[in-house]
Amino acid sequence: MSVDRRKFHAEAGSCLGQSKPAGELVDCVAAHFPAVEVFRENDDLVIKGGHRFLVVRRDGADRFHVTENVSVPSTTVVDEGGGNLRTLDQLIDEIAGLAE
Repeated sequence: MSVDRRKFHAEAGSCLGQSKPAGELVDCVAAHFPAVEVFRENDDLVIKGGHRFLVVRRDGADRFHVTENVSVPSTTVVDEGGGNLRTLDQLIDEIAGLAE
């Protein structure tokens, strides 16, 4: 399935506003990427595609800490400020890769 990245980006920006947590993206991600499972854990967004997980925590207007865990989703890395720092566009690319 092809995702309209511009449309997703615009909708994601609306869902997040300036200060809402990454978990607010649950419905938006689910609507645009039906091939992945998505849920919220506290303020974080957890996305499962196949046997891989992405855990996403917001860290600013266009900054997200994203970590990958192949067996069980865990927020431990983002709790400690770790994970790969991504923009919203880069996060969309990671979600798209997970959805394939």
